[in-house]
Amino acid sequence: MISFIVNPNAGKGKGAQHWSEVEKKLTSLSIPYQVFYTESKGHATVIAKLQAIRTDVDKIVAIGGDGTVHEVVNGMWKSGIPFGYIPAGTGNDFALSNQIPMQPVQALERILDNQTRSIDILSFGDQVAVCNFGVGFDGEVAELVTKSNWKKRFGSLAYALGVLRNITRYQKTNLYFTIDGTEVTISDAWLAAICNLPTYGGGMRICPEADQTDGLLDVACVRGLSPLRLLALFPLVYRGAHVNNPAVSFYKGKSIQIAADRELVIHADGEIIGKTPIEIEILPKSLQIL
Repeated sequence: MISFIVNPNAGKGKGAQHWSEVEKKLTSLSIPYQVFYTESKGHATVIAKLQAIRTDVDKIVAIGGDGTVHEVVNGMWKSGIPFGYIPAGTGNDFALSNQIPMQPVQALERILDNQTRSIDILSFGDQVAVCNFGVGFDGEVAELVTKSNWKKRFGSLAYALGVLRNITRYQKTNLYFTIDGTEVTISDAWLAAICNLPTYGGGMRICPEADQTDGLLDVACVRGLSPLRLLALFPLVYRGAHVNNPAVSFYKGKSIQIAADRELVIHADGEIIGKTPIEIEILPKSLQIL
């Protein structure tokens, strides 16, 4: 039995549209399934927890964006049940990094092939993240976009609008890292991205070397730029062409503690999860994906 957890509002209604196509294919193939629709923030985690303890469920599939992936994985990763994904969000970084087709029936066919592999995930407190964390400027942009209705109105442009709205207001600060026991200070910092995947924010290759199977988290920090120079940097990130910019520094490790001179907003997989300080560590090969 396959359990589908669908966010019908993802991607300005793509979640519902994609499920309709998937359901037709399942019916034509006489494949047994059950479907659950999310109704509020955190609901996908509750559903996934209930499905993960059933003995007749052998796959759990999320249909939505990276936020839906985040919630579903938090509910089921300890079960060992394979996780499948049909992308229907605005960013879809998990799909981009795992070469999952954007066309829903093709993504379903991949799931039905039953080919699994193990990937790393990132833990913080009693929760996990699959894609990445953003601290500082990026966290504030994510918070602004989440609180607004920009995703519904503007889709993938919502993040860019958030950047433009916040870039002259944001106050840079000092970041303090402890990476595998080594202390690092980043002065005059805009943001830190802690990545399990190379893509971030809908295709930006902010940590091009990030690999979800290497047992390491990748960190990128941006510091010291003026607002105009930061804006000029963003287009380069989509190609990974920012890596030689002296304002950007990179680190790798199995765990990282992050603090700052003031509380900074943090997002995990695009979902606001709190403020600094935070400790993040890698959980190697802890999630089976289809």
